[in-house]
Order: sequence, then C-alpha cells, then structure tokens
Amino acid sequence: MKIKKLNYISIILAAAISMAGCENATNNTNKEVPGEYAQTTDTVTIESSQFTEEIASDTVRILASFPLEENASTDTTKRKTYPYVVKTQSAIWYLAADDIELMGEENFFAGLEEILTMQDADFADARDVLKDYIHEEVAPVEIYTDFCKKAEISDRAGAYCHPVSHFIKVFGDWKQAEASLLHEYVHYLTSVYTDVPNKYAFTSEGIAEYISMLVCENRMCKKANYSAPEEYLEVLRESEFWNAEEDCLEIKNFYYSMTLPFANGEYIGHNYQNINLDIVTRTEEMQQNMHANDCSYQEAGCITAYLAETYGLNTVMANLNKDLMTMTQEAYGKEFSEIYQDFTVWLNEKYEAYENN
Repeated sequence: MKIKKLNYISIILAAAISMAGCENATNNTNKEVPGEYAQTTDTVTIESSQFTEEIASDTVRILASFPLEENASTDTTKRKTYPYVVKTQSAIWYLAADDIELMGEENFFAGLEEILTMQDADFADARDVLKDYIHEEVAPVEIYTDFCKKAEISDRAGAYCHPVSHFIKVFGDWKQAEASLLHEYVHYLTSVYTDVPNKYAFTSEGIAEYISMLVCENRMCKKANYSAPEEYLEVLRESEFWNAEEDCLEIKNFYYSMTLPFANGEYIGHNYQNINLDIVTRTEEMQQNMHANDCSYQEAGCITAYLAETYGLNTVMANLNKDLMTMTQEAYGKEFSEIYQDFTVWLNEKYEAYENN
C-alpha cells in the first residue's frame, strides 16, 4: 500500500499518538518529586489496604528474574505510597499501592513483568549509542508508576522525566509505558550524564525521539506497537508497515510515514501536540516559516536524524544546550526555516527509498 493511500490514517495516528505526549524533561514546571522530596499535593498516603496483605507472604514474588521487594525507605509517606520496589541493572521501580489496586494485582504485575523482560536491553542500547557522549558510570534511574494520574502533568503527557531530580514517571497504562520509557531514559542520560546537557525543548525532544525511535531497536515500543490505538491496528496489519514475521509494526518506517504529512503541509488545518505539549493548529504561515517550537515530536525526531546524517552526530550532541532557533546559522550555516525545507526534501527521498525496498 502506497503512502498516499495512508496519508489520512498517518495524520490521525500521528495526532492520537502525539496527544499521549512525552514530557520534555527540560521544560517541565511541575515541582512534584517522589519520596523524601514529595509534595503532599501529589502523593496519596495508603494507611492500610487489603491487597498489600494478600501480596505479602513468605514466598518472594519473582518478576522476570527480579525479586519484588518491600520498600525499605525511611520516609514513611514514600514507603506507604510505594510499598513495593523492583531493582534491575538499569532501573529501580517504585510501585504505587493505588495503581496495583486500580489495575488488579494480576494485571499490574503481568504488565510490569513484560516490560522487565525488555527494559534493561533497551536501556543498554541507548547507553551504547551515546557511549561517546555520556559518562562511563550511569546510575539506575528511578521509575515511579502513576496510573491513577495524580501528577498534574499526566493530563498532557504519557510519561515524563523530572528536570531536577531526573526520576521517570509513567502514566496511563503499561502499553503507554512501553511506548514511552526509552524516550524518557534518553532524557535521563542526556540531562544528567553528558557534559553538554540539553536545555531547550527542540534539542531535548529531538535527541530523545531520534535515539529511541530511529536508532535503537526499542523492543518495548515494538511490543506496544507504538501505542497505536487498537481500532487502527487492523488497518495497519494490512499495510506495508506491518512485520508479519514479528507480528508488530515496522516502527522506523512507520515513524517516517507519520512525519511526512507534517513535512508536506498536509497537516495544515489539523490539531496536533507540539514539543512544548501545547495543542496547536498547523497554519500555512507556520508551514512556510517553521519555528522549532512549532514542530511535532515526530518532526523533531526526524529533523534530528537529518542533522545527524548531514552534519554528524558530534555536531548535534555538541549543540544540545543551544536554542536551535538562534544558533542554527552558527552550528549548521543556515536558518531553521532553511533547514526545515532541506529536511522535507531529505525525508521524502528517505521514505521513497523505504518504499522501493
């Protein structure tokens, strides 16, 4: 099936997926921090719950070879809010009591176990891609569940990485977590472990999208089929984007296809979520004179891929702390609007090559 036949579905899916959001770690103003730093407005203290008694037993629950441990924090609120912890090589999971109660013990732990079978391998891939730019020692990232969506930012984001404490929170459900986690982990790496930490929305979201969606295998996102709504999967299974052997979306190919309607002006008149998590309508003026902050997540990821391929990843990483709207002339020799035009040509040529293959 050719892309022209799927343009409309690409527009709808790009909107549906981007509306789920991935919070920009650098621009978030939410002050909520779990545990010892948590504010009472964003935590729920669970004094007692029947399910905690049912889970507690002499037999240790094992999830994908990792033991489920009781939270030994000295902070009473944190211990009661997140009574259980799972530690892996790359992450420390804090499991919220009300999330387990919301989803049911069986469903909650089955979803977590599925992620744990893939998470460390995905996170290791990201570290390997960025090995020339991040510090050698990377501490496990703290990840908190918030499927009850207590955090204010959960109304606009599917997950986020806190800009100060750098923990990750996942919202919605396990499918959304699978689709979002590697993106957030790249935020963690580039915010904490690089000598040039990202400061601006475009560079932050662009590198996170590029590494997670267009470079790494991203097993978790493949398992979730990029969090595509179930009602569209039947159509996608009959498209060129479906890998019948693995029974999942061809994520990279699909990602480029969702970016084409943006780049080719077919999104004019449509609403979408930009990299600042604002819902905006693409206009002809915006399309002709693109501003970095008006880009969608997919555009930011693909433009970063274009910059890395054209100018080198070293140049991209060296300018993570720059405002792309003011420094593109210095770093790339062109204004952003010119870069966007060149990117549009590059993207169409790249997708044509995918079609021919």
